[in-house]
Amino acid sequence: MASLAFTPGAATFSGNVVRRRKDNFPVHGFPTTIRSSVSVTVKCYVSTTNLMVKIKEKFKGKNVNSLTVEAADDDMPSNLCIIDTLQRLGIDRYFQPQVDSVLDHAYKLWQGKEKDTVYSDISIHAMAFRLLRVKGYQVSSEELDPYIDVERMKKLKTVDVPTVIELYRAAQERMYEEEGSLERLHVWSTNFLMHQLQANSIPDEKLHKLVEYYLKNYHGILDRVGVRRNLDLFDISHYPTLRARVPNLCTEDFLSFAKEDFNTCQAQHQKEHEQLQRWFEDCRFDTLKFGRETAVGAAHFLSSAILGESELCNVRLALAKHMVLVVFIDDFFDHYGSREDSFKILHLLKEWKEKPAGEYGSEEVEILFTAVYNTVNELAEMAHVEQGRNIKGFLIELWVEIVSIFKIELDTWSNDTTLTLDEYLSSSWVSVGCRICILVSMQLLGVQLTDEMLLSDECINLCKHVSMVDRLLNDVGTFEKERKENTGNSVSLLLAAAVKEGRPITEEEAIIKIKKMAENERRKLMQIVYKRESVFPRKCKDMFLKVCRIGCYLYASGDEFTSPQKMKEDVKSLIYESL
Repeated sequence: MASLAFTPGAATFSGNVVRRRKDNFPVHGFPTTIRSSVSVTVKCYVSTTNLMVKIKEKFKGKNVNSLTVEAADDDMPSNLCIIDTLQRLGIDRYFQPQVDSVLDHAYKLWQGKEKDTVYSDISIHAMAFRLLRVKGYQVSSEELDPYIDVERMKKLKTVDVPTVIELYRAAQERMYEEEGSLERLHVWSTNFLMHQLQANSIPDEKLHKLVEYYLKNYHGILDRVGVRRNLDLFDISHYPTLRARVPNLCTEDFLSFAKEDFNTCQAQHQKEHEQLQRWFEDCRFDTLKFGRETAVGAAHFLSSAILGESELCNVRLALAKHMVLVVFIDDFFDHYGSREDSFKILHLLKEWKEKPAGEYGSEEVEILFTAVYNTVNELAEMAHVEQGRNIKGFLIELWVEIVSIFKIELDTWSNDTTLTLDEYLSSSWVSVGCRICILVSMQLLGVQLTDEMLLSDECINLCKHVSMVDRLLNDVGTFEKERKENTGNSVSLLLAAAVKEGRPITEEEAIIKIKKMAENERRKLMQIVYKRESVFPRKCKDMFLKVCRIGCYLYASGDEFTSPQKMKEDVKSLIYESL
């Protein structure tokens, strides 16, 4: 039987007001305090009303040192609903060993004779499939085939919006091209939910908004942004199975813990934004006459949105700093630097030595190189403590690699070299920056990374698949802009190739094809991340999937990194507006 050890502590905030910065992201004051609570340990089994009862007692401040409640271990539907709740509210990390134990038991039931009884409820069956597949268990999508029959489903009285939401979420875990049944389930569930929205047939306002949120850009939901949205919209009545089994279930205090946890992380993110802004100014980026003004705010938000835990501060900062560095140097190569100055940066990176100011050739080259030089050296010192070895050479190689690709791309477009789509993608997946940002920040994740791991085929494939997703989606989002700049990308190359072959296609058709290519790369990434036998621990592989979501988020419609629209509202809710 699995148990949950629940030990939330008091959350107190400084009340400091975060200054408005030059990146124009909204800044708001923060409440001075959040009510404190008595720190106790509640030990309960993940399946009963007693779990919530004891959590409620804890939040009432009862001085209880340890409470243990045992329950029957056959209530798997309730177990799965509670695990899903923990994940949606962003607090499953406190219970990971217990969650793993429950899912291990769920898989044994999935394989056993009791399966049809335990998973007879449609929503629980779909939820079990999704949770188990994401965790890496081998569960066949054929299990969900009965729910593809639209006419049969219409006749079932149990098919309501919450049930179809679970089918929709399960369909998103399609890993293989041959899983056509999940594709049909996705189409059916999407159409059902869209019809409910259009007919205004969802009277529950929170459920209505939740459906809208899922349908808008499911694979672009960033972890902590999704948590914030779920905290705003969560309602236990959306779990009809759990509500029916545990009719007196009360979640107010359960939500209270999740909100305090969110606010604690949020306060940390605010401090990190100050640190990142100081780094930006120390690098003298604010003195440059080029570069995207939103870079610091966007990089900080994106790193915070996929890595929420307070203890991952250094990982977030390393990721955000490298996003900014890559963007500024890429922009310098693409638009603002001369060929001579651009190539000078590559030469300096290979040499890796500071020079007197007059030897850099220009102030811009000095600023860009010294920013990389100082940041990498500082990171290498931190990583040396965590990794137990000197990785500076590896970090320098990553920078030489990406800037070498920037040079190749500059030569290609400057000389009007004709490329095929395959030739373009063979190098442009590196220049999108995913590889360097992930591998650098991963050094501080708390996992010992050997040369064998970093140079393995698995690492190369993880890097390539996530980079291809982000590159292809980036090309779709920036196609119009780059066409005006006479810079090619995958969309324009596909259009040109079609004309050359005598089978011209429309821009819409080209974009659909590129998006399909990105989707195939995303599935390949899922296959590696979900695979249980692996060179990397799951904690590392999840980084690649999180960064993949960034690409889906940024380029769902346009380029949110360069021209943030939706991101502005998400920054407010994630970083500045407390719960």
